[in-house]
Amino acid sequence: MTPEPNFVSLLLVALLLFLLFGGSRINAAGKGLGEAVRHVKRAVAEDDAPAPEPPPPTMIASELKEPKLLPAKGESSASSEGEGT
Repeated sequence: MTPEPNFVSLLLVALLLFLLFGGSRINAAGKGLGEAVRHVKRAVAEDDAPAPEPPPPTMIASELKEPKLLPAKGESSASSEGEGT
Protein backbone atom coordinates (compact mmCIF):
# COMPACT_ATOMS: atom_id res chain seq x y z
CA MET A 1 0.00 0.00 0.00
CA THR A 2 1.37 3.36 -0.98
CA PRO A 3 0.66 6.32 1.26
CA GLU A 4 -1.30 9.15 -0.28
CA PRO A 5 0.45 12.54 -0.38
CA ASN A 6 -1.06 14.95 2.09
CA PHE A 7 -0.79 18.73 2.38
CA VAL A 8 2.29 18.69 4.63
CA SER A 9 4.30 16.44 2.33
CA LEU A 10 3.38 18.52 -0.73
CA LEU A 11 4.38 21.70 1.12
CA LEU A 12 7.71 20.12 2.06
CA VAL A 13 8.42 19.16 -1.57
CA ALA A 14 7.55 22.70 -2.72
CA LEU A 15 9.88 24.19 -0.09
CA LEU A 16 12.73 21.91 -1.17
CA LEU A 17 12.24 22.84 -4.81
CA PHE A 18 12.25 26.53 -3.89
CA LEU A 19 15.49 26.15 -1.93
CA LEU A 20 17.20 24.14 -4.69
CA PHE A 21 16.20 26.19 -7.73
CA GLY A 22 15.25 29.61 -6.39
CA GLY A 23 12.16 31.67 -7.09
CA SER A 24 13.19 33.01 -10.50
CA ARG A 25 13.83 29.59 -12.04
CA ILE A 26 10.56 28.18 -10.72
CA ASN A 27 8.72 31.26 -12.04
CA ALA A 28 10.35 30.83 -15.49
CA ALA A 29 9.51 27.12 -15.54
CA GLY A 30 5.87 27.85 -14.66
CA LYS A 31 5.69 30.52 -17.36
CA GLY A 32 7.16 28.16 -19.95
CA LEU A 33 4.76 25.40 -18.97
CA GLY A 34 1.79 27.77 -19.26
CA GLU A 35 2.89 28.93 -22.73
CA ALA A 36 3.31 25.32 -23.85
CA VAL A 37 -0.21 24.45 -22.70
CA ARG A 38 -1.59 27.49 -24.58
CA HIS A 39 0.23 26.47 -27.77
CA VAL A 40 -1.13 22.93 -27.54
CA LYS A 41 -4.68 24.18 -26.97
CA ARG A 42 -4.40 26.55 -29.95
CA ALA A 43 -3.07 23.76 -32.19
CA VAL A 44 -5.87 21.41 -31.17
CA ALA A 45 -8.46 24.13 -31.84
CA GLU A 46 -6.99 24.76 -35.32
CA ASP A 47 -7.12 21.04 -36.13
CA ASP A 48 -10.79 20.88 -35.13
CA ALA A 49 -11.75 23.76 -37.44
CA PRO A 50 -13.50 22.62 -40.63
CA ALA A 51 -11.53 22.83 -43.85
CA PRO A 52 -12.56 25.62 -46.22
CA GLU A 53 -14.76 24.58 -49.13
CA PRO A 54 -13.13 24.55 -52.57
CA PRO A 55 -14.24 27.27 -54.98
CA PRO A 56 -16.91 26.32 -57.52
CA PRO A 57 -15.73 25.32 -61.01
CA THR A 58 -15.56 28.18 -63.51
CA MET A 59 -15.58 26.24 -66.80
CA ILE A 60 -18.71 24.84 -68.38
CA ALA A 61 -18.53 21.38 -69.94
CA SER A 62 -19.40 22.78 -73.41
CA GLU A 63 -16.32 25.03 -73.23
CA LEU A 64 -13.94 22.11 -72.81
CA LYS A 65 -12.02 21.07 -75.93
CA GLU A 66 -11.34 17.50 -76.91
CA PRO A 67 -7.72 16.60 -76.14
CA LYS A 68 -5.35 16.04 -79.05
CA LEU A 69 -3.79 12.59 -79.24
CA LEU A 70 -0.04 12.63 -79.76
CA PRO A 71 1.76 9.87 -81.66
CA ALA A 72 3.66 7.33 -79.58
CA LYS A 73 7.44 7.56 -79.34
CA GLY A 74 9.16 6.41 -82.51
CA GLU A 75 6.02 6.84 -84.65
CA SER A 76 5.45 9.76 -86.91
CA SER A 77 2.00 10.86 -87.94
CA ALA A 78 2.88 10.72 -91.68
CA SER A 79 4.07 7.09 -91.63
CA SER A 80 0.91 5.78 -89.98
CA GLU A 81 -1.38 7.56 -92.43
CA GLY A 82 0.45 6.59 -95.63
CA GLU A 83 0.85 2.88 -94.90
CA GLY A 84 -2.10 0.65 -95.37
CA THR A 85 -2.40 -2.43 -97.45
